[in-house]
Amino acid sequence: MYRVPILITLFNRPDHTEKLILTLNNIKPEKIYIFIDGPRKNNELDIINCNKVFEITKKINSYTNVLRKKSEKNLGCKEAVSTALNWFFSNEKSGIILEDDCLPNKDFFKFCFWGLNKFESQSKIGGITGNNFLNDKIFLNESFYYSKYAHCWGWATWKRVWEKYDKNISFWNEYKLSNDWANFFEKNIEKRYWTKILNNVFNGKIDSWAYPWNLCLWKEKKMIITPSVNLVENIGFGKEATHTDGINQNFSYKVSELPEPYDLPQNFEINEAADNFVFNHHFRGKNYLWPYRLLYLIFLFFKNPYNFCNKVLKTVLSK
Repeated sequence: MYRVPILITLFNRPDHTEKLILTLNNIKPEKIYIFIDGPRKNNELDIINCNKVFEITKKINSYTNVLRKKSEKNLGCKEAVSTALNWFFSNEKSGIILEDDCLPNKDFFKFCFWGLNKFESQSKIGGITGNNFLNDKIFLNESFYYSKYAHCWGWATWKRVWEKYDKNISFWNEYKLSNDWANFFEKNIEKRYWTKILNNVFNGKIDSWAYPWNLCLWKEKKMIITPSVNLVENIGFGKEATHTDGINQNFSYKVSELPEPYDLPQNFEINEAADNFVFNHHFRGKNYLWPYRLLYLIFLFFKNPYNFCNKVLKTVLSK
């Protein structure tokens, strides 16, 4: 049995939940925390699906210790996940976190278990992710690299790090004027991108717990252990997704095995080449900034005019 506690956060997608529960039953976890966000107001389909999700969680193997919390009202992405993590780390010193659309392989759990133990006392490490978004374009000799990006499609961390989390990034207006922020990124376009994102988060235009989490790690100068291959499949893309609807977005990263023993990087520092690739090809950072954004919008329009008019135009220009 895997003795690292696991938190899973769920909402209104019973099919995704069923697949995740099957995956967890196969690895036989000792303890699972389950947090289910409540249905949106006056949404009958949410009520039905949230109830289905709750019933599916009863399929977890009987030898697993299961703790559940279900919100009676809809909290939304930032509040729900933040509440779930606060509950989890009020009881545990470390653990693994999965959302309903994240399907990890067995090597993910091995890697997280190893990382949580090896780097438990290393103050520069903020967590472990199961995600690799390099698509074999950046060659790595080692089993993992150090990154500034805390990808959250399956990840792990410690209570000592989570305690630094500020969901409202109340320090942002002061921090973005600091020398630390001015010198944090290699390229100005990357700083511009993240400044715009975080301004929108701070002003309530983006409902996200993950952006504040990454910013808190940056403020505390933490690095993330990132595997040399992808260990988690994300099945959550489509019209039901909160932040990704599949329009011109290809996030189908191949899942691979990560053999043991793990080889450590020679340098205890961020791999800038890998992070730059992720910024350019996963985040597609410049597409968020003018004048690049205009070219991106034109491209989207000609690629699929219907989707552009019905989905993109309503949201993109306001960001």
